[in-house]
Amino acid sequence: RLSIVCPAYQEEEVLPRFHAVLAPAVAPLEADYELEILYVDDGSRDGTLGVIRGLAAADPRVRYVSLSRNFGHQAALTAGLDP
Repeated sequence: RLSIVCPAYQEEEVLPRFHAVLAPAVAPLEADYELEILYVDDGSRDGTLGVIRGLAAADPRVRYVSLSRNFGHQAALTAGLDP
């Protein structure tokens, strides 16, 4: 399994565009790996979590973790890497 961990904080506006570029860029890897794109919402106060939920509903490779508050970039990465 190959997991791509993407921390997100207040990314409501750019996340759909980011995913639209990321998804086809990693698609060739699916020939060799079970692929997941894991978004970690780092306590965003905008609509980031809703956008991530929409991406997960539309793309079976997308999973997400939602943190209760903003812990910072490194903590969000760590949360995404925890089994």
